[in-house]
Amino acid sequence: MRSIVLAHDLLPLRYPQLTPLLAYHLAYVPLVLHRALRVLCNSEATAREVHGRLGVPLRRLVPIRLGFNPGQLRPLGLERQPFFLVLGRHDPHKNLERVLRAFAALADREHRLTLVGPHDRRYTPKLQRLALELGIAGRCDWLPWVSDQERLQLLNRCRALVLVSLWEGFGLPALEAMACGAPVIAARAGALAEVVGEAALLVEPRSVPAIAAAMGALIREPALAARLAEAGFARAAHFRWSDTARQVEGLLRELS
Repeated sequence: MRSIVLAHDLLPLRYPQLTPLLAYHLAYVPLVLHRALRVLCNSEATAREVHGRLGVPLRRLVPIRLGFNPGQLRPLGLERQPFFLVLGRHDPHKNLERVLRAFAALADREHRLTLVGPHDRRYTPKLQRLALELGIAGRCDWLPWVSDQERLQLLNRCRALVLVSLWEGFGLPALEAMACGAPVIAARAGALAEVVGEAALLVEPRSVPAIAAAMGALIREPALAARLAEAGFARAAHFRWSDTARQVEGLLRELS
């Protein structure tokens, strides 16, 4: 069958876990990608990994940007509140242990850390125990789920979004935060630098002091936060689903 396949990332291969899907990821996914006429990759980083890890020829890889819905994600003109926001699962590659340690290292004790993402019995209890050991459990809010409206409110009220994963195939929360005018602290890993450009504070994700320094800077320097908010909003305007659709449509016409 002639096929075009979208590869978001190769995280199950980069960080394999003993789950019923492991054989699927190790055997079937590479087969599908090799047989596809084209593999759409949501970032240059993913394209490089699909080529380097699986050997899919570069000529068949097509980097394609994701987008966001401006009707659902937009600035509301709300006052920023003293909390940092984390959006995502609690898997080890999300680097939440270092986020907790960086938050604990802050001199400021007024800010809170809000972690929104599905609780995982393998990882969440360990992270919550670490927060207790670090003496920050009382300032951490663990929300397993929020509605779209609640998400919009959080992105418009947070001091900044913290997304310092060890790897992201794209990093949609960073784009969503910029679309809402929220400053972003992002890792120099995977595709995050492609998404945020110069409109975020980029940090080494394995450095707790670097993450803490970025958090502290956004607390102490309102002008820096304002500059990042403005730059991020302008940066987000370059990611539109209409552009994605046109690119996919053009590819389908080319191959038809």
